[in-house]
Amino acid sequence: MTRQDNEVAAGAIVEDRAWLGELQGELFALLAGVFAQARSRFTAFAYISALLAERGGRKSCWQLGEQAGHATPRRMQALLAEYAWDWKAALAALQRFIVARLGDRQAILVLDETAELKKGTMTVGTARQHAGITGQVENCRTVVFMAYVTARAHVLLDFRLYLPKAWCADQERRERAHIPHEVVFTTKPALGTAMVTGAAGAGTPFAWVAADEVYGRSSKLRQACEKAGKGYVFAVPVNFTITLPSGRKTTVASLARLVPAAAWETRSCGRGCKGHRDYAWAWAATASPRHWVLIRRSLSDPSDLAFYYCHAPQGRLVSLPVLIKVAGKRWPVEVGHRWCRSSCVVFSRLCSLFLVRFVLRVCPAGAGVEAGRACPAFA
Repeated sequence: MTRQDNEVAAGAIVEDRAWLGELQGELFALLAGVFAQARSRFTAFAYISALLAERGGRKSCWQLGEQAGHATPRRMQALLAEYAWDWKAALAALQRFIVARLGDRQAILVLDETAELKKGTMTVGTARQHAGITGQVENCRTVVFMAYVTARAHVLLDFRLYLPKAWCADQERRERAHIPHEVVFTTKPALGTAMVTGAAGAGTPFAWVAADEVYGRSSKLRQACEKAGKGYVFAVPVNFTITLPSGRKTTVASLARLVPAAAWETRSCGRGCKGHRDYAWAWAATASPRHWVLIRRSLSDPSDLAFYYCHAPQGRLVSLPVLIKVAGKRWPVEVGHRWCRSSCVVFSRLCSLFLVRFVLRVCPAGAGVEAGRACPAFA
């Protein structure tokens, strides 16, 4: 999906203005209690109205102020940098808003991070670090997002700003950026774990969690999901070790070589921008009756393999198509990243995105037959 595709999609929806008035009214009521002063409250309303009114790329305070009818960008700048308001309360209200309209017991939570490329060094969290959007080390800051994916729609539900060790250790920099003393270095998987446990603790309905290798390696994240009674499909590296039903330990890469030809099935894991994403799939049992290894193989290049470690709680029906479906639902959060970087708004798909973006700009740092039938043991 290209930026042009995003803008065309945004235009097609935003140009249908019928829903904007109703949406604005709901959002204003949602946010009213977050702001103690009328001045900051009305500026926030103007900010949201300006985001909803304009489509295209990222907007500066000058552009948003002009759209709102302000003579200067001063009020928009003050909203983001000076006005006192509770961003946590705003995010919690937004999450209630999302669950009330999209809540689904079969929903999937998807974890992933994105990088925001920066030219300077003053923005909280900015450092030389790996940027997934370029695949290289860049001057950027990283945000871990959690998407809420249902059959009806998908939205960004939560986020955490990743604060590199260099920032955590630099007291002068912390004080200048007003980073709270209680904020300490936290890994990306730990940030993801906090969001998943927070959603479960808040009673957010969901059945599965999906994530890439960065999170799939985390035993604490897997344990948190299992403790909460949630299933997961996590991508894992080729050297990830599992225990077979025979008791023999092996890597998932070695396991793939033991899968018989008859065990592979060609299935789609969902539609992409070029049609169905078809792969060959197989799954294998482990020593645990509630854990499996899911293997994806490219149809054009059989050596191109991907591996997933899967879990389903006791009593939940599991099949190969179910696990493939969950594995294929990782893409919505990547779509959300694109919208967040461009500050575009599509309510029917990402009704929370612009507000998450709004909150992100001012929050402190840090701040988705019973067992089915898997391939039998390959001892």
